[in-house]
Amino acid sequence: MSQNIESINVLFVTREPELAERLISCVRMRGRTVRAYQAADRAELEERLLSHRFHIIVLIDSGMDVGTHDVIGALQNSGRLTPVLVMTDRPEDERVADYEAGAFAAISRGPDDVAAILILKAVEFHLCCTQMHRLQSTLQAAERRHLRLLQESPEPNACFRHGKILNANDAWREYFKIDTSEDLSDYGLGDFVIPQQQDTLQQLVETRAIQNDSGETRQTFSLRTAHGRSFEGDLVLTGASIDGEACAVLRVVTSAENDASEQLSAIDPVTGLHNRQHLFQTLEGVLAASARAELPFALIEASVDDFERLQATLGTGSSDILLTDIGLLLREHFPPPATVARLGNEDFGILVPSARRTELDQRLAALVRAATAREINLDKGSTVVSLSCGAIIADDSAPTIEGLLDQAARALDGIRQAGGNGYAFQHILSDAHARAESDQQWKARIEDAIAHQRLRLVYQPVVNLHGGDFPRFSVFMRVTGPDGEVYDPSDFLPAAERTGLAATIDRWIISHAIQALAARLKSDSRTTFFLKLTRGSLLDGSVVVWLQKFLHKQRVPASRVVVEIKEATIITNLKSAIGTARGLKAMNASLCIDDFGNGLNPFHILRHVDADYIKLDGAFVRDVVSNESSQKAIRRFTEGGHAKGKQIVVPMVEDAATLAVLFSLNVNLVQGYFVHPPSEQMDFDFTQVI
Repeated sequence: MSQNIESINVLFVTREPELAERLISCVRMRGRTVRAYQAADRAELEERLLSHRFHIIVLIDSGMDVGTHDVIGALQNSGRLTPVLVMTDRPEDERVADYEAGAFAAISRGPDDVAAILILKAVEFHLCCTQMHRLQSTLQAAERRHLRLLQESPEPNACFRHGKILNANDAWREYFKIDTSEDLSDYGLGDFVIPQQQDTLQQLVETRAIQNDSGETRQTFSLRTAHGRSFEGDLVLTGASIDGEACAVLRVVTSAENDASEQLSAIDPVTGLHNRQHLFQTLEGVLAASARAELPFALIEASVDDFERLQATLGTGSSDILLTDIGLLLREHFPPPATVARLGNEDFGILVPSARRTELDQRLAALVRAATAREINLDKGSTVVSLSCGAIIADDSAPTIEGLLDQAARALDGIRQAGGNGYAFQHILSDAHARAESDQQWKARIEDAIAHQRLRLVYQPVVNLHGGDFPRFSVFMRVTGPDGEVYDPSDFLPAAERTGLAATIDRWIISHAIQALAARLKSDSRTTFFLKLTRGSLLDGSVVVWLQKFLHKQRVPASRVVVEIKEATIITNLKSAIGTARGLKAMNASLCIDDFGNGLNPFHILRHVDADYIKLDGAFVRDVVSNESSQKAIRRFTEGGHAKGKQIVVPMVEDAATLAVLFSLNVNLVQGYFVHPPSEQMDFDFTQVI
């Protein structure tokens, strides 16, 4: 087992205690102590889940009026994430519904040893997931504390990864004369020192990353502001982690250096409540303690309805009084050991360490009633407000802290959309359920962007390393949200694949790209576009015919198009891929295998699919300058591809050193931010020598 536990708590939902006893014996024979409970109907199931926490639930559905959906629903209502093993006499094809409902496994009755082994496997899985969530929460908490200290530091500092700026505090922007946070994306690591020292700074960062240095590195540089003014200054380089990935932190040492580790007050200055950070820290402790507690905890997000209008009407002073009074009301209804904090603006967070659904229902209903009945005295007159509350019940098997807050916020949004003045519970989502819900949100977001014309194409040059060549562009799509936020393909394509929307996106990209290509060919008839096809298009047998007709309609030669398909997509959909590849060859279009090189024998795929280009997986490029094995792999792919008459494309080229190594390895084509970032304008000069 991944964790030491005294015994496995198993809940058998069954009316066959004899079978349950046999399974318990089989588990015990494998060296595990079992503490077993039984529920013979829905009422007993719900009562057991409210009063105990289990490592696994075994549903023996013969003769039961309780099904898999009932068990999963009861788990959600009790705030538990517990694996469910279903034992049934139903045929295999009828068990798909069990898996779709969220069962860990659905197996036939007997032999008992198989069920016992699966019980142990499910418990192992459950404990590993719980431990992973706990570690993720701990890591994210440490990251938040570190980033908060950086942001609140009076010293200029910024975080970088792969030479790109991730974030910078206000002091950094002021120091280097950068107007807004949005402008930060225009700057890279080297932009903050003079050109003669850019390579020195880059090498310093790379050396620290290779050596995994945990200390500080301090060096004097000639710094440069956004306005071009240069001056001497000391840079202190340290390491950090954002979203679990390492990054570099640069800090400018100034004469007024203060202690950046000084903690801010944990009290909100307006309401006198705890602040958001204190709630996060308390929640971390509750998550750890819930591993030993029988009862789950509850997280509630409460909000004053129509606060923007109230604030505009009352003014800042009166609205602060209003928020203070609401804080007092929340503490009256949720006294210690509950924690009440102000999250920001009109939003409050409430953490209840040990929670039962029925009791929370009563307390939230009383809170909502009390808010509308409470007259709040202001500087001039009085007012009455209403509250909306979103709640989630969870235990230590819950996802990350951010995930809990997000799910409580979803319940709150649902109440707001229904008119406010109420409360709702959000069922805790497993990773699979959360992903399914997120996928549907992405689908709706993309469909909305298509309907309101918020999609756009960007073009990145694909350049010949060995001299001037004809223009090639790799085509990408960007999705713009209603508030101007921009999403890259990596944000939405996986969800689009899972929801069946990928083929629609493919056709949107291809149709608009070919129209742009038709216009470009009038000025340079050699221009070639690399266009991506996803699994959704492969499974749609009409895509090649559609492509041919659209090319003909736009009078674009098929030879000017290279279709990219990922290696993994081809392997898992080989029959469809073979048909698509043959269709492309027949119409004189080219094929590129993308993300190439991950299989045991990557070139074996060429026996089935005749590609003209091979684009290597970007993972081989990230550390190619310092990693000899990556260099050998790229050399092997390049020599093998050339022997078969294929051109080798390498993406994600981010610096001059990588470009030099790829040149020595005889790679044909490259693309990446160092060559040119994706742009809506096709203005790259392909006659220049890189």
